[in-house]
Amino acid sequence: MAETARKRDRTLLAIGALFVGSGLYFILVGLGAAPSPGRIYGPNWLASAVGLVFLAAGASVIVRGWLAVPDNRSGLPADAPSAAVAVQWLASLVIIVSLASVGTWIAFGSGEREFSIMLPVPGTPGETVGRVAFGVGAVITWLMAAAVAYSGAKKFFRKGLDPSS
Repeated sequence: MAETARKRDRTLLAIGALFVGSGLYFILVGLGAAPSPGRIYGPNWLASAVGLVFLAAGASVIVRGWLAVPDNRSGLPADAPSAAVAVQWLASLVIIVSLASVGTWIAFGSGEREFSIMLPVPGTPGETVGRVAFGVGAVITWLMAAAVAYSGAKKFFRKGLDPSS
């Protein structure tokens, strides 16, 4: 299907734009350039990390809307422009790295943390249990980030921007 024959999915474009706007707002909050919607329980860069997640997700949705990718399709079409493939890869990487950064701060950052659990378990989990859980999650997420970075770098820098490789 040629690029000119594609119809745009306006709903996805609107949803993506909403997410990009939300992401930009939280990035500005993290930079101190916009008012916070509430208390940030940690350093301001956490708000920027969350903003990057929303921004990247919105960019990814915009690409899908621009290419009119149906909901039942997990990837981009084979004839998708190289720039769209690159945006999808970078968006995935930014989301994973941002989430890994937040998890890492929760697990290893300075200061006290409060954790609660809504399961029929007596007592409340201690700070150590919560930090260990987030630490394991952070390590797994950083490994995912390395795998996504490696696969994308291999795809784009060894073979050029060829989405079929």
